[in-house]
Amino acid sequence: MSVSIPRWRGFNLIDLFSTSARWKDEFPMSDGLVPEEDFALIRELGFDFVRVPLSYLWFGKGAFGREVDQERLWLLDRVVEFGRQYGVHVMVGFHRAPGYCVTSSSYFDFPERGDLFRSDEDLADFVAWWRALAERYQHVPAQELSFNLLNEPIDIDDATFDRTFLPVIEAIHKISPDRLIHVEGRFMLEDGTLDGGVRYEPPTKTVRTLPNIVSSVHMYSPLHLTHYDNPWAGSSAHLLPPQWPFTPTLRPGSTKPLVGEDTRVWDKAALRDTVAQYLDLADSGLAVHAGEIGAYTKISHDTFLGWLADALEVFAEHGIGWALWNFRGPFGVLDSRRADVNYEQWKGHQLDRKMLEILRAH
Repeated sequence: MSVSIPRWRGFNLIDLFSTSARWKDEFPMSDGLVPEEDFALIRELGFDFVRVPLSYLWFGKGAFGREVDQERLWLLDRVVEFGRQYGVHVMVGFHRAPGYCVTSSSYFDFPERGDLFRSDEDLADFVAWWRALAERYQHVPAQELSFNLLNEPIDIDDATFDRTFLPVIEAIHKISPDRLIHVEGRFMLEDGTLDGGVRYEPPTKTVRTLPNIVSSVHMYSPLHLTHYDNPWAGSSAHLLPPQWPFTPTLRPGSTKPLVGEDTRVWDKAALRDTVAQYLDLADSGLAVHAGEIGAYTKISHDTFLGWLADALEVFAEHGIGWALWNFRGPFGVLDSRRADVNYEQWKGHQLDRKMLEILRAH
């Protein structure tokens, strides 16, 4: 069953996405306190959506933090209230869930106990967390708050996908039948590692055709452009700095073979091909949203702007909204610390005006 959603456009606010202080080396984070100022600035800039990725550890108690501490959920209550106050739709979702975190092997984060995709105990905890959030925010209208079940599930098959997400959807909709639930598809590694890039597989037909389901996609292709010289998403040291359009080219003397997405030429048509399954879903009338899109600060500004304009245009052509990763920091429109940008001083921040105009136009 299809559901109609606005073409929300906005940003990821990441202060609750991890309890690891190491991420502060890269991102401006405020110990779980998402700034009210971010909502005010996002609204003033003309956008209407925030995605708020969560680590359950901010709100957990007991053994391994697996039990919901209702008293700690004030950290999330204030986010929901800021959204209502400023007229910004809030989508909350787990970046770290019981038994799974896509960055758990990164130096900047730490391992996650268990295995959500294989353990019945971890799945029961996952369902319990979502049931608790659904109950707590049952009073908040669907047009103000939506849920995003899990960030970037990697390399799982259809049966595992349905086993993991169908019970959660059922639990949430038993409490709030009208709640929009954004379900991310699979991130399939092209050669078993990030070096080969990712293939974006939508949610299973069983899941995506349920009532009030939004198929969510991320856009980080090609990975060696969006995460060039990035310290947590594979190595790009063997490649020359990218330009747009992008033909991956080895540095002189490099003997590392080009594999996966590095073997093709990247342009707007290639971006369209990468997310074609999601575009087809949108064209068929199903709800689709891009929960993350962005590129790290180490590529040239011209390269970044060219890639960003084409990527956003691909989504705009099919009526798909988006949320930039992130708002402030190395992927953001504010305070990105790029070396080749003539920043505009704006409300105590460094504003990338050229980037802002591209975002507004799409």
